[in-house]
Amino acid sequence: MKVLVIDDDKEIHDMLEVFLQSLGHECYSSLTVADGLKQVAVTEPDLVLLDIRLPDEDGIEVLKEIKQINKRLPVIMVTGYKDAEKVIDAFRFGATDCLLKPFNFDYLKNLLGRVKMGEQGLEP
Repeated sequence: MKVLVIDDDKEIHDMLEVFLQSLGHECYSSLTVADGLKQVAVTEPDLVLLDIRLPDEDGIEVLKEIKQINKRLPVIMVTGYKDAEKVIDAFRFGATDCLLKPFNFDYLKNLLGRVKMGEQGLEP
């Protein structure tokens, strides 16, 4: 499965890349919104891990843009903040799930498996 990580934190990219590759997934990374949206179009990922708080654009707005490019693309929002309103907005605009930092890697592994299998309820 091809997974695109859009997050402004290089350490998050490195950590997720090691984890995703250990599970046999291809990992693409983007530190900026502009590059991330380009990657969505070019790499055609099977899943996007998207930070809610990005310095160059609000993650919810990026989610909306991704859904305009491909409304069926699963997007998992990632946040280090417990902001219920942002999480609710993420689901309202088509997010598949929301992960809190620091990551629960067992939960992420299970979620990746469900997305890969295309389980009911994971596609908007």
